[in-house]
Amino acid sequence: METRRKIHVILDILRENSFKVFYPKSGIVEAASVLKRSGMMKEQIQNILESLHNTFIIIDENIIYGKALEIALLTAPSGFDTYFLALALITGSLLITDDKGMASQAEKLNISHILVRKTPIEEIKNKLQP
Repeated sequence: METRRKIHVILDILRENSFKVFYPKSGIVEAASVLKRSGMMKEQIQNILESLHNTFIIIDENIIYGKALEIALLTAPSGFDTYFLALALITGSLLITDDKGMASQAEKLNISHILVRKTPIEEIKNKLQP
């Protein structure tokens, strides 16, 4: 419940400050798979995916691929995580995740990040100040 509360605070701050949020195109496919495995119907999933397209700046793999491959050869994170890590490096963005492994890889790569479940709410608010 605490992590969910933190995520709502993060989303509110992002909306209020009109932050640009980048998202790798491969993440759309991952989201669709996760939602389908959770039992959602195709129409519901398509609505959520449309919302992702309307909310985030979707970055194509051809922009991220080279940096993702470089990261894979350097620190060997999961293949999917490399796209988020590469995107954070390419855009100079703060990486927000609740994936402990991805946060660990971000630390190794000196990527500024928030591990939602472990970061106190006040620290999250401070890191998201415009």
